Amino acid sequence: MIILLHYYTINKNFLKMWSSNLSSVLGQRFRELVIPIIVLTLTASPLITALVALSQQAGGLLFAIPAGTWIESKDKRNVMIYSKAISSVLLLILSFLLFQGEFTSLLIAVVLFLLGIVGLLSRTAFNSLIPKVSGRENLVNAHTSLEAADAISTLIGPIVAGFFLAQFGSAATILVCGGLMLISMLFILSVQVTGETIDNHTNKVGNKEKLKKFWQQAVEGFTILFTNTSQVVCTIVICLLSFSTTFVVLTVVIHGKTAMDLEPDRIGLLLSCAGVGNIAGVVLLRWVKKLSWIPLLSIMLIVSGMGTLLIGMGTNFYVACFGMFLFDGALSMAFVIQASIHQGITPDHMLSRVKSSTYVMGGISGILGTFLSGAIPEAVNSYIALWTGASVLIVPSVLLLFLTSHSTRVDKVEPLQM
Repeated sequence: MIILLHYYTINKNFLKMWSSNLSSVLGQRFRELVIPIIVLTLTASPLITALVALSQQAGGLLFAIPAGTWIESKDKRNVMIYSKAISSVLLLILSFLLFQGEFTSLLIAVVLFLLGIVGLLSRTAFNSLIPKVSGRENLVNAHTSLEAADAISTLIGPIVAGFFLAQFGSAATILVCGGLMLISMLFILSVQVTGETIDNHTNKVGNKEKLKKFWQQAVEGFTILFTNTSQVVCTIVICLLSFSTTFVVLTVVIHGKTAMDLEPDRIGLLLSCAGVGNIAGVVLLRWVKKLSWIPLLSIMLIVSGMGTLLIGMGTNFYVACFGMFLFDGALSMAFVIQASIHQGITPDHMLSRVKSSTYVMGGISGILGTFLSGAIPEAVNSYIALWTGASVLIVPSVLLLFLTSHSTRVDKVEPLQM
């Protein structure tokens, strides 16, 4: 806790952003538990449940690249405020419909699709403001603090959501989600951002010229991901992280049920070890600033892969728990380092479009991971799936070690010319 309080002292505005993020992620953890249960109860179809859940990812993925370019010319604080307000209203409407019993799986999918779009706008604007609010010299501390918020939400979110769902029903639980989003918006309202420049040049030209420039900037944001070796490494790593996050967690659930024959409470305990690893990773991050970032990322991904391999080595529950601890502990550290480095090497005026482009790359990787986590166990078995997941983490990470000549210390990273 002392370490986390040290991170919060970056400044008061960052503390408000952190609090907003904590409230928002906590509401997301609520929805991740409640929405699938609602749809599965309504349809009794795992496939429809998965498709409904996928609708939120689709909303963000479809609009990721134009959203980043659009946000660059807007007041990012206002984008977050309006996005969170709309999200809160959508959740309150969904809660009312659930209370009235007037809902279908298609209606829930539409609401999630819209939540995906406004959530994308809010996240892109939020991430673009981090270097300005925290200061570039504090990027690792800032992202470590945000990862701590994610770890806290991951630990307590499902437990509290499960309690509300059992005691008060789905409508009340979604109502809590809407309230959490409203609280998140109120924290952003109190944030003061100074020195932010808004590009209004496009307002002086015609609509045709504005549209042409808009798409040129959007495409440029995507091509930036491949303009130099550092950008390429960051792009590869975010794809590996996004794939593994969805693939390994879902495969572990399948493996626990089919190969290890675990009861649901034991599977939940196995997954909770990931949260413990997440917190351990956050604590360890305070000692990485003076290390070279490419070998550091490679080692973190290799350790995460070894944890996945441990889970797939047999049916021993405690070995699997230790594997899950290693997997998510190392992966959470890799997420923080990747995000800090990617923002550190990207110039301020390109942060929004680059971030939105990484959402596309990560979204595609995540969807692929979701599909393969079911397809491989169905075609072969969950052991092969876990070994595949370990290979996806370990093999590319070993190859990245050959690029250490392009690496610098984490605390020496500076924006690179594109």
